[in-house]
Amino acid sequence: MSGDQPKEAAEAANAFAILGDFKPKSATAAPVVTKEIEQDISQVAKDNGFHSREAKPEQAAKTKRFNAAEPKKQLNIKIPVPMHDRYYRMAEERGIKVLHELLGDALDALEEKEAKAAENKE
Repeated sequence: MSGDQPKEAAEAANAFAILGDFKPKSATAAPVVTKEIEQDISQVAKDNGFHSREAKPEQAAKTKRFNAAEPKKQLNIKIPVPMHDRYYRMAEERGIKVLHELLGDALDALEEKEAKAAENKE
């Protein structure tokens, strides 16, 4: 069947039916490159001005960026709009530019409150 002929409806509906005609390629050995062939290839490359590329020298490690002292992770939470507005208002009132600092302060305060509650129970 050529590409110019329209497909029959049944054939078009079951396009995978013809896959049985395909057979896997037989496993053949990789071509053997002897020293003579390598020398011939090198000579042809040399005659035609093809040179192998040398490896680029290793570059020094990049310096750490500002404020990259500790690893960071993304934290996505869905919160009610009033809580969102409260969070940003509190950050602004305290002059906090990096929002995770306010979360850290809140966690510290919660741990401190829990520690005091544990002391009072004892």
